[in-house]
Amino acid sequence: MRKSIVKKLNHYLSALDGGETLRIARVLNRQVERLNIKYVSDSGSPRDIRLVLRPWFIQPRELRFFHRLIYAFKAAHQKLCLLYLHNPRIRELMPLRPDEQKWFNRINKDKFQKYQTVFGRWDTNVSFDQRDRITGVKFLETNTVGIGGIHYIPVVSEGIEEILKLGFEREIRPYRLLPQADPRRILAEEIRLHARLIGRGSLNVVFLENRDYLGGTIELPELSRYFLKLGISASLADPRDLYLKKGEIFHRGRVVDIIYRDSELQELIDIERKGHNMEVLKQAFVNNQVISSIAGELDHKSGFEVFTNPDFAGFFSPAERSMFRKYLPWTRLIRERRTTDKAGRRIDLVPYAIKNREQLILKPSRAYGGKGVRIGSLSSGSQWEEGLRGALRSRDGYVLQERVEIRQENFPVFNAKGELRFDDFYSVSGFLVTRNSTAVLGRFSREMVVNVARKGGIIPAFILKGGK
Repeated sequence: MRKSIVKKLNHYLSALDGGETLRIARVLNRQVERLNIKYVSDSGSPRDIRLVLRPWFIQPRELRFFHRLIYAFKAAHQKLCLLYLHNPRIRELMPLRPDEQKWFNRINKDKFQKYQTVFGRWDTNVSFDQRDRITGVKFLETNTVGIGGIHYIPVVSEGIEEILKLGFEREIRPYRLLPQADPRRILAEEIRLHARLIGRGSLNVVFLENRDYLGGTIELPELSRYFLKLGISASLADPRDLYLKKGEIFHRGRVVDIIYRDSELQELIDIERKGHNMEVLKQAFVNNQVISSIAGELDHKSGFEVFTNPDFAGFFSPAERSMFRKYLPWTRLIRERRTTDKAGRRIDLVPYAIKNREQLILKPSRAYGGKGVRIGSLSSGSQWEEGLRGALRSRDGYVLQERVEIRQENFPVFNAKGELRFDDFYSVSGFLVTRNSTAVLGRFSREMVVNVARKGGIIPAFILKGGK
């Protein structure tokens, strides 16, 4: 079904004459500006995020499958915080820096917080390309603090919806294109639920953003505006703008019920080191008023070793272990040590990494934005060994991971001259999943390491309904 729809859309776009192509280019540019589909460089300069003109067409049965899979993995991942607190071997695999550990210990001083709300994105190698059946599914990593995509997922699809309505929709009848779940609304529902669970009677939300950082996404201001449209009191705040009054957290004269953070713990510690008081924010964590909660800090890529190393199998159910074997890549924190390979054989890890370079990748355990990733098959032997030496010296650690297939797709895009062209790009997906909802973020790039921060683009996505 999807294959025939993709073929029809490609044919429709290929048949456009110069005037029609120009009209579509103008519509797209207008939509990008109107919807604020931008990324800001570290110097503070905004750039438009590239979009492809062919969206992903996701079938309802596929969405149901991925919801079940990712919700199950999310539940398993939530065990990491308790395991970290009680198991020194897991703390060794997922080390926090000394100042981070102080925050973590203070927040969990009395008892483990009952309601840990982590709003995350679960990244996979899935691409909803021309295949009618998706195979070879593997998770790539988890992102559980200040995730990207909450604003972009709905607006990029809205951005090309007008283009599809210009003529293509009638070509695919009786099928219809429906919008997927809006992650902005999903986030609002998660915040409402968490506020209820911790006993907050009102709902004043602060989106926490470090004003020292110029670069990154423009999502938090957009989310604040969206929440106001939903009738939820919302504002932007730097952590230094919060204050305590009669035991409550305040911002600009208003009580704060929930804080949604875009900053990892280390960013907050860096502010503290500059002489600013972070006691208010520490209290917010202790009160469990922060989303993602402190458990969000444990999205280290080395966490995948906890799931794929048989030494820790006893912490998980048979169903979870089966899921790990099928859908997670073999992962090990890189150190001079003995461990097991994918087949369960005992190995010396560093010699194994050198010998099996073509089948492996090297990733910083805690970096994001695609920084520091080295792909063995794209590296010479000397480059790979240099990367391993650097990884062994790293403060936060690197992981070795089984190389996962990243598929290439042929997409219609506008080139720098405004001409419509078909080109090959690597593509990956990220899923935002709650109990009742799923939203999909598609990304594309010429590089195998696909990331918007590295000038990758975003793939719109629709649910494909109807037919016989």
